[in-house]
Parts: sequence; structure tokens; C-alpha cells
Amino acid sequence: MKLEVDSNLHLRPLNQLDLKGKYTDWFNDYLVTKYSSHGKFFKTKDYFSRYIKNSNNEKSIVLALIHKKDGHIGNISLQNISQIDQNAEFAIIIGNKKYWNKKNAYKASFEIIYHGFLKLNLNKIYCGTAKSNIGMNKLAQKLGMKREGCRPKQLFLNGKFDDLIEYGILRKHFLNKNNI
Repeated sequence: MKLEVDSNLHLRPLNQLDLKGKYTDWFNDYLVTKYSSHGKFFKTKDYFSRYIKNSNNEKSIVLALIHKKDGHIGNISLQNISQIDQNAEFAIIIGNKKYWNKKNAYKASFEIIYHGFLKLNLNKIYCGTAKSNIGMNKLAQKLGMKREGCRPKQLFLNGKFDDLIEYGILRKHFLNKNNI
């Protein structure tokens, strides 16, 4: 599977060769993992090798964001896929900070959500993020996701508790918003 995002960016499944690059370093970078649980515990190359081996199955699709110039710059996923309930959880991490705020996250997110709705026949895609994670909150809204709830003081991040904001979008709303 390979999804073309634009002339400089495509998505492809993670593979063991990704371990040779900067991929594992992202999870030791405070700024990259500031709003997630990824940086809380040290993870070995063995951990990442097992993760990659098991990352794509009927319950999850984990894709590498590949930039034409710099290679692997991030990961994007649909996880907790339920064929019965026809929904999945969306997640993204851009590990190469050079590509933050450059619309790469939006373009890649659009493609995986499109894939989820039109290829996997999902009816709903959802995500959750810290209230303080301005970038992810803006991304969810730009994708047309609606705020569905708030779990106060759900996350312990950076020495304090933060609210978890939940977002979701239905297939019909995504298709209508994007004239598909």
C-alpha cells in the first residue's frame, strides 16, 4: 500500500529499514512527545522492531510519512479499527520538526481519513488530544472533526493534569465537507 499525498509526500507502511533512520529518536525528544504518552518510558530498538512487525493488521494501519527530500518524517495511523462498529481512532506524529506547520500533517491526515471512509468502509473516525495541544486541536477541526466531549484532568502531561478533548467525524460529513 502506498498513498500519494502530493509531489513531495507519500505514505507507506512502516518497515524494519525505518529503524536505521531517526525514527526511534523522536520518542526521546521532549518536544515531539510533549502531548503524548510516547516519551514517558524508554523504548528499545527491539520494542520498535516488534511494533513495526505487528503494526499493520485488521485492527490498525500505521503508515510512515515519507518526504521526497528527507525521507521518513512522521507516522500516521488508524488504530483500534472495529469492522463491527465501523470506526477507528486517528493518530499522527511528525517527528521531524522541520516539517511542523507546513500543512504536511493536514494533507497526510486527509489521505488516511479518505482511505478509512472509502476503502475500509468506516462510518466514523475519532481522536483525542490534550486541551493544551493547540496544533492537534486545530488539525482535528480543519479536518472537519467536531468536538464530542471533554474528559477533565484525564492526562498527566509535563507535571500537571490536562483535559482530554475528544473529536470525531462521520463519513457523510467528511464527504460533504470535501465535495466527494
